[in-house]
Amino acid sequence: MLLKHYRIILFLLVWFTFGEVNALAFSKSTMEIGIVEKELSNLRNDLAQEVVYNELQVKKAEELLSKLPESTDKIKILLKVSDWYEASYNNPKTLQKAFQYAEEALRISQILHSNIYSGKCYLQLSMVQELRNNNSMIEVNARKAIEVLTKTNQTDDLGESWVMVWSAKMRTNAPIAERLDPIFKAASLFEKSGNNKRSGDCYREISELYFSISDFHNALNSLKKAIFFYKKANLKESDIYPISSRLNIIYETEKKSMDIIKLKNKTLLQQSKLKNEVFLRNSMVIFVLLLLIILGLLYKSFMFKKKTNKVLEIQQNEINKKNNTLQKLVVEKEWLLREIHHRVKNNLHMVVGLLASQTEFLKNEEALQAINSSQNRIHAMSLIHQKLYQSENLSIIDMPSYIFELTEYLKDSFEIRKSIRFVLDVDSFNLPLSHSIPIGLIFNEAVTNAIKYAFPDHKNGIIDISLKTEDHKNYILIIQDNGIGLPADFDPYNNPSLGIKLMHGLSADIDGKFLITNANGTKITLKFIFNENSSHL
Repeated sequence: MLLKHYRIILFLLVWFTFGEVNALAFSKSTMEIGIVEKELSNLRNDLAQEVVYNELQVKKAEELLSKLPESTDKIKILLKVSDWYEASYNNPKTLQKAFQYAEEALRISQILHSNIYSGKCYLQLSMVQELRNNNSMIEVNARKAIEVLTKTNQTDDLGESWVMVWSAKMRTNAPIAERLDPIFKAASLFEKSGNNKRSGDCYREISELYFSISDFHNALNSLKKAIFFYKKANLKESDIYPISSRLNIIYETEKKSMDIIKLKNKTLLQQSKLKNEVFLRNSMVIFVLLLLIILGLLYKSFMFKKKTNKVLEIQQNEINKKNNTLQKLVVEKEWLLREIHHRVKNNLHMVVGLLASQTEFLKNEEALQAINSSQNRIHAMSLIHQKLYQSENLSIIDMPSYIFELTEYLKDSFEIRKSIRFVLDVDSFNLPLSHSIPIGLIFNEAVTNAIKYAFPDHKNGIIDISLKTEDHKNYILIIQDNGIGLPADFDPYNNPSLGIKLMHGLSADIDGKFLITNANGTKITLKFIFNENSSHL
């Protein structure tokens, strides 16, 4: 009521001061503000009641988002809109919108230093990545959510983050122990928060994991826990009935398994007795036959057999020794190869250290930049050798983790974590040294140039990085920024820059097509072909 009187008085003051025309304009603006406040109030009411947005509310929210200040209310609305697009996805565009709104919410949460909403945003991003089938980023975002939410009292969200880690492990067919660990942690957190329904869901999945490895005892106990929590959550009997049926199936399976084991033991015992009887019978027959055979021939045959067995035994021992020697050679070869990668990595780090020491005696800016560029190039190669000696397979590189770690290194190297944002979209695949080293160096040169030259004011910079494959044969690497772009007189084919020449040369080494263009910034594209099945590396 006071607000209404205030607006009337303000309207009269403007009328007498500026005239009728300006007053009417002010009145129109006041009415628009009132409409915005009313719609915002409705959206806040929906947030308070935890009501899921419908399509009309989503459209209204999208219209209002640009007018709202960066606050927790805006984060809540962004997450609601992202959740709606995630729940109603029909094509990659809707998932992209869900991803963008969640990223915007994360940006505001980090500005506001809100651990709660940062965790919720990372959790939302993990769920969106799950629908986009980006398995590597599901766990990355979920782990970030766990790191932030551990500092808060948001037990349910922390539990859901562990569920997303479990989902990533399931999608990548991780070992059973790695799948059980996160789902057990999620169940414990849901029990702590009193979320009986989700506790039941977790124990139900735990039961299925145990059942998949034929551990029927633990599968049965886990499913009993699931039913206990479902009943505690007041679920309908019709919802619990299928789980009870599953319980009976597991119980019967365990019973049959025990019966089969007993039957096998009984059969083995009978077979053992039968073998003994057959052996005794045959022994008697042989003994009788031996009495009828000439003792001389029997002795000669016996000696010949003994000699043959001795020769065979000697040959078998020699074969076993050779096999052991070959196994030792294989182990030594793997150890030596791992040691070589380790020493190469250490030597490259030593070179980086020497270059860093050299910079203390240089005052020429160009020389310093050249040394820094060389350090980054060496680190790109060193990182590959580090990942090789740390992995079981000593000849291939997991590209998503390699690109991610190299990106993090460049962020730290140039100290641009707050000024330039990186958007990664990398498929999950492996490449050998022959391709991973050139790609790593091209990636280093392209990202370094974007960081150094694309954003003179070091503000609102975005670098999109995409490494995709559709058939694990044709690959494309795209690095694009939204910076100032290339100079008007830039010639990509006749350029004195060492970085450009290096990228052209590395592209030729892997028979790739390299292209650098202007596209609302600078866009670098590398297309190459690699057939994993025909590789002998």
